[in-house]
Amino acid sequence: MTRNESQRDRAVEYFNAAWTLIDSPDRSAEQERQMFVFACASRQLWSEVGGPAEIATGDWQIAHVAAVTGHDDLALEFANAAYELASESEVPVWLVASTCEGLARAHAVAGHRAEKDAWIVRARELLAKVDDIEDRELIESQIASIPSIPSVPSTPSTPNE
Repeated sequence: MTRNESQRDRAVEYFNAAWTLIDSPDRSAEQERQMFVFACASRQLWSEVGGPAEIATGDWQIAHVAAVTGHDDLALEFANAAYELASESEVPVWLVASTCEGLARAHAVAGHRAEKDAWIVRARELLAKVDDIEDRELIESQIASIPSIPSVPSTPSTPNE
């Protein structure tokens, strides 16, 4: 096995380890930190041996981890990076749609309802161009898992007397 093959295998291993923790319903604080470490390690390895698709996917996963752990600024930063790289590169349309899902998720965590909704619409527009049913279903399942933004109840105003 060459060094590049070994790095690719490790990048996939770290990605999958992060995803296992993302799917874990009851993560400890240590597991959340480990999730970041795995996602960042995968992204770093892809920056050395991958192309735009792998790097954008790495940025997307870091954004996802940041979103599920409530780090909205970091989620927005990495989701934007993933989208910019994917939309400027020759990557599959489903990947660009996935990065739109990442932006919607990051905006949801930040409490930006209009931006969240706009990115979901954009993701679905792109998904309409995807022929592979499994790819479409995967991104749709990710969209379905985006947290809703609670409505802020309006405070009744007190009339001036």
